[in-house]
Amino acid sequence: MVNTNTSWYQYPNKTDSESLLNLFGYINRQVEGVLFPTILLVIWFVAFIGVFASGGRGSASKAFTFASFLNSLLSMPLAITGFLSPKLMFLFFIMTAIGALWIKLDTPAGD
Repeated sequence: MVNTNTSWYQYPNKTDSESLLNLFGYINRQVEGVLFPTILLVIWFVAFIGVFASGGRGSASKAFTFASFLNSLLSMPLAITGFLSPKLMFLFFIMTAIGALWIKLDTPAGD
């Protein structure tokens, strides 16, 4: 499709607006694949701050692990549908493992 107008982005065609999946694919292509990683980054920060604000002992490690685990669950369907790079999905799993290790190291030996 030739873009004959002076806008920055191409207009969606009929196939781009057939379903919600195609619409999200169109949006993700137009912003060069940055939409869903940005959404996951914002979700990670909101989850981290939400759990960290609850306070308590070892709240930073628990907040890091929870935010990473939540994003690893959210990134699986996005990677399957092709909206997210599998490398980023695996990064969230690695961050979850690092957070679990951090929780283990943060707990006292007697507990």
